[in-house]
Amino acid sequence: MLEVYFEQEQEADVFYQLAREETETQLKAIRRRGNRNSIFILQVESVDMDIKKKTLAKLLSNVYITCREIPQIRTILEKKYHFSNKEEIERITSIAHSLLEKDEDIYEDKIHQHELRDILMAIFLLHLEPDVIRFDSIVHFRLHHYLEQLTEIVGLAIDEFKREEEYQSFINSIREFVHRKQAEEDVIFVLAGEQYQFYREDGTCLTKEMLEELMNHFPLFIFGMQENEWNISPLLMLAPKHLFLYTEDPNDAQINTILNIFQEKCSLFPSDAFPFFDAEEKES
Repeated sequence: MLEVYFEQEQEADVFYQLAREETETQLKAIRRRGNRNSIFILQVESVDMDIKKKTLAKLLSNVYITCREIPQIRTILEKKYHFSNKEEIERITSIAHSLLEKDEDIYEDKIHQHELRDILMAIFLLHLEPDVIRFDSIVHFRLHHYLEQLTEIVGLAIDEFKREEEYQSFINSIREFVHRKQAEEDVIFVLAGEQYQFYREDGTCLTKEMLEELMNHFPLFIFGMQENEWNISPLLMLAPKHLFLYTEDPNDAQINTILNIFQEKCSLFPSDAFPFFDAEEKES
Protein backbone atom coordinates (compact mmCIF):
# COMPACT_ATOMS: atom_id res chain seq x y z
CA MET A 1 0.00 0.00 0.00
CA LEU A 2 1.34 3.41 -1.00
CA GLU A 3 0.80 6.50 1.17
CA VAL A 4 0.52 9.96 -0.39
CA TYR A 5 0.93 12.60 2.29
CA PHE A 6 -0.13 16.26 2.13
CA GLU A 7 0.50 18.90 4.77
CA GLN A 8 -2.63 20.74 3.65
CA GLU A 9 -5.87 18.81 4.12
CA GLN A 10 -7.49 20.73 1.26
CA GLU A 11 -4.85 19.42 -1.13
CA ALA A 12 -5.40 15.90 0.17
CA ASP A 13 -9.11 16.38 -0.58
CA VAL A 14 -8.32 17.43 -4.17
CA PHE A 15 -6.00 14.44 -4.70
CA TYR A 16 -8.54 12.03 -3.27
CA GLN A 17 -11.27 13.35 -5.55
CA LEU A 18 -9.03 13.21 -8.61
CA ALA A 19 -7.92 9.67 -7.76
CA ARG A 20 -11.53 8.53 -7.41
CA GLU A 21 -12.33 10.02 -10.82
CA GLU A 22 -9.33 8.33 -12.46
CA THR A 23 -10.64 5.56 -14.71
CA GLU A 24 -7.68 4.69 -16.95
CA THR A 25 -5.75 2.74 -14.30
CA GLN A 26 -8.61 2.22 -11.82
CA LEU A 27 -6.56 3.39 -8.84
CA LYS A 28 -8.07 2.39 -5.51
CA ALA A 29 -7.74 5.36 -3.15
CA ILE A 30 -8.84 5.18 0.48
CA ARG A 31 -8.74 7.47 3.54
CA ARG A 32 -8.56 6.52 7.19
CA ARG A 33 -10.44 8.14 10.03
CA GLY A 34 -8.32 10.53 12.00
CA ASN A 35 -5.76 10.85 9.20
CA ARG A 36 -7.22 13.26 6.69
CA ASN A 37 -3.83 14.32 5.33
CA SER A 38 -2.92 10.94 3.89
CA ILE A 39 -4.38 9.09 0.92
CA PHE A 40 -3.60 5.40 0.57
CA ILE A 41 -3.32 3.78 -2.85
CA LEU A 42 -4.01 0.07 -2.95
CA GLN A 43 -1.89 -2.07 -5.23
CA VAL A 44 -3.74 -3.25 -8.34
CA GLU A 45 -1.86 -6.21 -9.79
CA SER A 46 -3.36 -5.85 -13.26
CA VAL A 47 -2.01 -2.32 -13.68
CA ASP A 48 1.46 -1.87 -15.20
CA MET A 49 3.81 -0.13 -12.74
CA ASP A 50 4.99 2.49 -15.26
CA ILE A 51 1.41 3.41 -16.10
CA LYS A 52 0.59 3.61 -12.39
CA LYS A 53 3.55 5.95 -11.77
CA LYS A 54 2.60 8.21 -14.68
CA THR A 55 -0.95 8.37 -13.38
CA LEU A 56 0.21 9.30 -9.88
CA ALA A 57 2.55 11.97 -11.30
CA LYS A 58 -0.31 13.39 -13.35
CA LEU A 59 -2.60 13.50 -10.30
CA LEU A 60 0.05 15.20 -8.18
CA SER A 61 0.68 17.71 -10.97
CA ASN A 62 -3.03 18.46 -11.13
CA VAL A 63 -3.14 19.04 -7.39
CA TYR A 64 -0.31 21.55 -7.74
CA ILE A 65 -1.99 23.26 -10.71
CA THR A 66 -5.31 23.44 -8.86
CA CYS A 67 -4.02 24.61 -5.49
CA ARG A 68 -0.60 26.19 -5.91
CA GLU A 69 -0.01 27.50 -9.43
CA ILE A 70 -2.06 30.71 -9.28
CA PRO A 71 -0.71 31.69 -5.80
CA GLN A 72 2.81 30.98 -7.09
CA ILE A 73 2.29 33.29 -10.07
CA ARG A 74 1.13 36.06 -7.71
CA THR A 75 4.19 35.47 -5.52
CA ILE A 76 6.51 35.76 -8.54
CA LEU A 77 4.83 39.01 -9.54
CA GLU A 78 5.21 40.47 -6.05
CA LYS A 79 8.67 39.16 -5.12
CA LYS A 80 10.48 38.92 -8.46
CA TYR A 81 8.83 41.68 -10.49
CA HIS A 82 7.76 43.92 -7.56
CA PHE A 83 4.12 44.40 -8.52
CA SER A 84 1.86 45.63 -5.72
CA ASN A 85 -1.30 46.86 -7.47
CA LYS A 86 -3.94 44.15 -6.95
CA GLU A 87 -5.76 44.82 -10.22
CA GLU A 88 -2.53 44.59 -12.22
CA ILE A 89 -1.53 41.39 -10.41
CA GLU A 90 -4.91 39.78 -11.15
CA ARG A 91 -4.81 40.80 -14.83
CA ILE A 92 -1.26 39.53 -15.38
CA THR A 93 -2.09 36.34 -13.47
CA SER A 94 -5.04 35.82 -15.83
CA ILE A 95 -2.79 36.31 -18.86
CA ALA A 96 -0.20 33.89 -17.46
CA HIS A 97 -2.95 31.34 -16.85
CA SER A 98 -4.07 31.73 -20.48
CA LEU A 99 -0.49 31.07 -21.57
CA LEU A 100 -0.32 27.91 -19.49
CA GLU A 101 -3.74 26.72 -20.65
CA LYS A 102 -2.92 27.58 -24.28
CA ASP A 103 -6.10 29.64 -24.56
CA GLU A 104 -4.66 32.32 -26.86
CA ASP A 105 -3.62 31.55 -30.43
CA ILE A 106 -1.31 34.56 -30.46
CA TYR A 107 0.85 32.86 -27.83
CA GLU A 108 1.18 29.60 -29.71
CA ASP A 109 4.83 29.97 -30.75
CA LYS A 110 5.88 30.96 -27.25
CA ILE A 111 3.85 28.25 -25.56
CA HIS A 112 5.64 25.49 -27.45
CA GLN A 113 8.88 26.68 -25.89
CA HIS A 114 7.36 26.31 -22.43
CA GLU A 115 5.59 22.97 -22.06
CA LEU A 116 5.48 23.72 -18.37
CA ARG A 117 2.81 21.22 -17.46
CA ASP A 118 4.94 18.43 -18.95
CA ILE A 119 7.94 19.63 -16.94
CA LEU A 120 5.89 19.61 -13.75
CA MET A 121 4.64 16.09 -14.35
CA ALA A 122 8.16 14.87 -15.17
CA ILE A 123 9.49 16.26 -11.88
CA PHE A 124 6.83 14.47 -9.86
CA LEU A 125 7.47 11.29 -11.84
CA LEU A 126 11.18 11.41 -11.01
CA HIS A 127 10.56 11.77 -7.28
CA LEU A 128 7.94 9.15 -6.52
CA GLU A 129 9.00 7.15 -3.47
CA PRO A 130 7.99 3.47 -3.21
CA ASP A 131 6.30 3.67 0.21
CA VAL A 132 5.45 7.30 1.06
CA ILE A 133 5.12 10.19 -1.37
CA ARG A 134 5.41 13.52 0.42
CA PHE A 135 3.80 16.11 -1.83
CA ASP A 136 5.14 19.14 0.05
CA SER A 137 8.68 17.82 0.10
CA ILE A 138 8.70 17.58 -3.70
CA VAL A 139 7.13 21.04 -4.01
CA HIS A 140 9.61 22.70 -1.65
CA PHE A 141 12.83 21.04 -2.82
CA ARG A 142 12.42 19.71 -6.37
CA LEU A 143 10.61 22.35 -8.42
CA HIS A 144 13.54 24.67 -9.16
CA HIS A 145 13.51 24.13 -12.92
CA TYR A 146 9.74 24.43 -13.06
CA LEU A 147 9.80 27.70 -11.10
CA GLU A 148 12.46 29.13 -13.44
CA GLN A 149 10.26 28.36 -16.43
CA LEU A 150 7.14 29.66 -14.67
CA THR A 151 8.96 32.92 -13.93
CA GLU A 152 9.73 33.25 -17.65
CA ILE A 153 6.06 32.63 -18.47
CA VAL A 154 5.10 35.37 -16.01
CA GLY A 155 7.57 37.66 -17.78
CA LEU A 156 5.80 36.97 -21.10
CA ALA A 157 2.48 37.72 -19.40
CA ILE A 158 3.86 41.05 -18.16
CA ASP A 159 4.96 41.93 -21.71
CA GLU A 160 1.48 41.18 -23.00
CA PHE A 161 -0.08 43.19 -20.18
CA LYS A 162 2.06 46.20 -21.13
CA ARG A 163 1.05 45.83 -24.78
CA GLU A 164 -2.61 45.78 -23.72
CA GLU A 165 -2.06 48.91 -21.63
CA GLU A 166 -0.43 50.69 -24.57
CA TYR A 167 -3.21 49.61 -26.90
CA GLN A 168 -5.88 50.83 -24.48
CA SER A 169 -4.12 54.18 -24.13
CA PHE A 170 -3.98 54.41 -27.93
CA ILE A 171 -7.70 53.62 -28.21
CA ASN A 172 -8.61 56.13 -25.51
CA SER A 173 -6.71 58.95 -27.20
CA ILE A 174 -8.35 58.24 -30.57
CA ARG A 175 -11.77 57.90 -28.93
CA GLU A 176 -11.31 61.32 -27.32
CA PHE A 177 -10.27 62.81 -30.67
CA VAL A 178 -13.34 61.38 -32.42
CA HIS A 179 -15.60 62.54 -29.59
CA ARG A 180 -14.33 66.13 -29.79
CA LYS A 181 -14.13 66.35 -33.58
CA GLN A 182 -17.08 67.74 -35.52
CA ALA A 183 -18.76 65.02 -37.56
CA GLU A 184 -18.14 65.28 -41.29
CA GLU A 185 -21.05 62.89 -41.92
CA ASP A 186 -24.00 61.93 -39.74
CA VAL A 187 -23.97 58.31 -40.94
CA ILE A 188 -21.35 56.25 -42.74
CA PHE A 189 -21.69 52.72 -44.12
CA VAL A 190 -18.49 50.68 -44.30
CA LEU A 191 -17.94 47.48 -46.26
CA ALA A 192 -14.89 45.81 -44.78
CA GLY A 193 -12.42 43.83 -46.86
CA GLU A 194 -8.79 44.04 -47.86
CA GLN A 195 -9.58 47.64 -48.81
CA TYR A 196 -12.52 49.17 -46.94
CA GLN A 197 -15.24 50.98 -48.89
CA PHE A 198 -17.06 53.98 -47.43
CA TYR A 199 -20.58 55.13 -48.33
CA ARG A 200 -22.85 57.98 -47.35
CA GLU A 201 -26.40 57.33 -46.21
CA ASP A 202 -27.70 57.93 -49.77
CA GLY A 203 -25.41 55.21 -51.16
CA THR A 204 -22.78 57.57 -52.57
CA CYS A 205 -19.34 55.97 -52.46
CA LEU A 206 -16.58 58.12 -51.00
CA THR A 207 -13.61 57.92 -53.36
CA LYS A 208 -10.01 57.72 -52.23
CA GLU A 209 -9.43 61.21 -53.65
CA MET A 210 -12.26 62.63 -51.53
CA LEU A 211 -10.94 60.92 -48.41
CA GLU A 212 -7.36 61.96 -49.14
CA GLU A 213 -8.35 65.61 -49.40
CA LEU A 214 -10.09 65.38 -46.02
CA MET A 215 -7.21 63.54 -44.36
CA ASN A 216 -4.67 66.13 -45.49
CA HIS A 217 -6.18 68.51 -42.94
CA PHE A 218 -5.51 66.27 -39.94
CA PRO A 219 -2.15 65.06 -38.57
CA LEU A 220 -3.00 61.42 -37.90
CA PHE A 221 0.68 60.65 -37.44
CA ILE A 222 0.30 61.89 -33.84
CA PHE A 223 -1.67 58.67 -33.17
CA GLY A 224 0.97 56.54 -34.87
CA MET A 225 -1.27 55.87 -37.87
CA GLN A 226 0.68 54.91 -40.97
CA GLU A 227 0.57 57.25 -43.93
CA ASN A 228 -0.79 54.57 -46.24
CA GLU A 229 -3.46 53.31 -43.80
CA TRP A 230 -6.82 53.57 -45.59
CA ASN A 231 -9.19 51.47 -43.49
CA ILE A 232 -9.39 53.07 -40.03
CA SER A 233 -7.94 56.53 -40.73
CA PRO A 234 -10.84 57.72 -42.94
CA LEU A 235 -13.30 56.90 -40.16
CA LEU A 236 -11.35 59.05 -37.71
CA MET A 237 -11.54 61.96 -40.12
CA LEU A 238 -15.22 61.45 -40.91
CA ALA A 239 -16.07 60.98 -37.21
CA PRO A 240 -19.65 59.95 -38.05
CA LYS A 241 -22.41 60.18 -35.47
CA HIS A 242 -23.21 56.57 -36.33
CA LEU A 243 -21.34 53.88 -38.21
CA PHE A 244 -22.80 50.80 -39.91
CA LEU A 245 -20.01 48.26 -40.32
CA TYR A 246 -20.33 45.18 -42.57
CA THR A 247 -17.80 42.37 -42.42
CA GLU A 248 -17.28 38.65 -43.08
CA ASP A 249 -14.96 38.36 -40.09
CA PRO A 250 -16.22 40.02 -36.88
CA ASN A 251 -13.09 38.83 -35.03
CA ASP A 252 -10.69 40.68 -37.33
CA ALA A 253 -8.23 42.92 -35.45
CA GLN A 254 -9.14 46.07 -37.40
CA ILE A 255 -12.84 45.42 -36.87
CA ASN A 256 -12.26 45.09 -33.13
CA THR A 257 -10.29 48.34 -33.12
CA ILE A 258 -13.13 50.18 -34.85
CA LEU A 259 -15.66 48.72 -32.39
CA ASN A 260 -13.47 49.80 -29.46
CA ILE A 261 -13.18 53.34 -30.82
CA PHE A 262 -16.80 53.96 -31.76
CA GLN A 263 -18.47 51.65 -29.22
CA GLU A 264 -22.23 52.40 -29.08
CA LYS A 265 -21.95 54.54 -32.23
CA CYS A 266 -21.13 51.44 -34.28
CA SER A 267 -23.51 48.69 -35.49
CA LEU A 268 -22.03 45.46 -36.84
CA PHE A 269 -23.59 43.35 -39.62
CA PRO A 270 -22.54 40.51 -41.95
CA SER A 271 -21.21 41.56 -45.37
CA ASP A 272 -24.12 40.04 -47.28
CA ALA A 273 -26.47 42.49 -45.54
CA PHE A 274 -24.70 45.50 -47.05
CA PRO A 275 -27.41 47.69 -48.65
CA PHE A 276 -25.48 49.35 -51.46
CA PHE A 277 -24.37 46.48 -53.68
CA ASP A 278 -25.01 47.38 -57.31
CA ALA A 279 -27.18 45.19 -59.50
CA GLU A 280 -24.29 43.23 -61.03
CA GLU A 281 -22.77 42.41 -57.64
CA LYS A 282 -26.13 41.20 -56.30
CA GLU A 283 -26.65 38.94 -59.32
CA SER A 284 -23.15 37.46 -58.94
